[in-house]
Amino acid sequence: MPPRASRLWKPISTISGWCRILAEHSSDSRSLNDLEGFRSTFIELAEESRRELFIFSESLAHPLYHHRAVAEALSAFARSSRFAVVRILVRDTEPMLRRFHRLRELTQRLSSRIELRRIQATVDTPDWEFAIADGRRVLFCDDRQQWRGVYRPDDPARAAKLGDTFRQDWSLATADPNLRRLQL
Repeated sequence: MPPRASRLWKPISTISGWCRILAEHSSDSRSLNDLEGFRSTFIELAEESRRELFIFSESLAHPLYHHRAVAEALSAFARSSRFAVVRILVRDTEPMLRRFHRLRELTQRLSSRIELRRIQATVDTPDWEFAIADGRRVLFCDDRQQWRGVYRPDDPARAAKLGDTFRQDWSLATADPNLRRLQL
C-alpha cells in the first residue's frame, strides 16, 4: 500500500467518519449528502452488479428502498442471471409490516433470488448501513437522518471487511415469518 493511502485505512470500528476521509483523498469515490443521491447511486450499484448484492440496513428505509426505480433495479439484477444473489439484512422489520413496501413484495415474488433476514435483537450490530456489490463496490451510509455517506465503485479491501461483517451477522439472522407470503 502506498504511504499516502495508508492514512486512509482505519479499523472497521472507527468507520464512522471514514466516508468523508475517503471522499477527500480518492478521485473515484463519491460523497453523498442527500436521499436523491443515495437513491440514484443505489440504482447504479444494482445495475452494475453481476453476481451478488448484500444490503445491511436498519429497516429498509421507506424513502429509499420503497421507490419504484430501486425495486425495479433490484428485480432486474435478481433476474439477470441464475447466479445472481441478493441478500438483505435488517434490524427491524416492523415498518415493513405496518405499511406497504415494494421490497417486501419483491422478496416474496422472487424468494429464490432475494433473501431477507432479520438480525436477532441480542446481536450487537453496527449503527451504519451499507450495500456491497460483487465484492468490489461499496455504498456506505453513516448518517441515515441526513443521508450522508460515500460510494466507492472499486474498493475490494473495504468491501471484504464489510462483507465479513455481513456474513457474520447473516449466519446469526433468521427469516421473519411475518414477511412470508401466505399461499392458499
